[in-house]
Amino acid sequence: MEEFKLNFYAIYVIFAVVAIIFSMYVDLKKKHYNSYSVFLSFALFLAVTFLFGFRDDEVGTDTVLVKYQFEYHNKLDFGFQILYDSLILLVSSFTDNYRIFLLIVSLLFNGLILASILILSKKITLNVFLVSFSFISFYFFESLGVNIVRQGVSLAFFLLAVSLYFKNPSKHWNWIIPLVLGVFFHITTVVILLIFGLVVLLKKLKIKYYYILYFLILTVSAVGGSVLSFGPLLSYFFLIDSQRADFYINNENGLGYEVGFKTQFAIFNTIFLGIFSFINAKILQYENESYEILLKYYMVMSAIFFLMFQIPFSDRWGVMSWITIPFLLSPLFTVNKSAKYSLGTLAFLIFIFTFFSIYNSAE
Repeated sequence: MEEFKLNFYAIYVIFAVVAIIFSMYVDLKKKHYNSYSVFLSFALFLAVTFLFGFRDDEVGTDTVLVKYQFEYHNKLDFGFQILYDSLILLVSSFTDNYRIFLLIVSLLFNGLILASILILSKKITLNVFLVSFSFISFYFFESLGVNIVRQGVSLAFFLLAVSLYFKNPSKHWNWIIPLVLGVFFHITTVVILLIFGLVVLLKKLKIKYYYILYFLILTVSAVGGSVLSFGPLLSYFFLIDSQRADFYINNENGLGYEVGFKTQFAIFNTIFLGIFSFINAKILQYENESYEILLKYYMVMSAIFFLMFQIPFSDRWGVMSWITIPFLLSPLFTVNKSAKYSLGTLAFLIFIFTFFSIYNSAE
């Protein structure tokens, strides 16, 4: 585990230097140099893919489980998450080496994210590398790549759907299909499908109502309200993740997961909401409908996350909002004739990476 961390930090530091150079070009030279940026983005995600794919068994809480599922693929029940099970069956028909499967899952996770960024760059003029680097700057990226890998790939499909929506919202099936594929990889993504679809359907609803919802639910959560308050309706709600329903409702098995209002996450989400609101108002001047829809999704998903504070595994709901942060930050990595945002944003991301690396190592 220690060797894995050192290698991950080494990759981060090397590409952080590259990111600093690109951010200076964006702010000072007012150029993206995306021919180089795209190449280095491939190099970044390839390095991370091999690091995640060839990790040792003790790296990642679910790695041993993935190994078991692969080696005993004949016991797969092919439930609702049929795409993941089918991938296991397909790979196992060619090799008995579970590490090949880990590598393929890692390639799928990182490849989908990179593809999403490239598609987004066709619609929004941005520096591809800086957006790519922003993903690995967040603590949830490593967790999605080595801990909760099924949800990681599923959320990567969601990003693909978002980028395709930005590219052409009217071609509904182009972005709906990746969302459905994400659901078949991890069932909880059905929440994302419903929320994102609802926000798109109600796109004419003024954004002020989403701010009201966000801060209202945040207040309710702060005084102890949660999804547990739904009582009998709770069992129906958790049909989407029935395998963990007992953990959610009763915190069974004595696993000792910390529950209760999580101030650090409330602050984290709210700080970024402030940044996104600034982007929407001052940079985009409320003229980018697709960006506003993603911002609305972020607020709704954050509100749901706040309601989950009283149950175990709440961070697995939080990541459904966090995964959109790099996309929502992307306008700060564009050439702006009257302001310089790129270098300051990069410094903030490096601070976040350093802070949470120290914070998590101290636990």
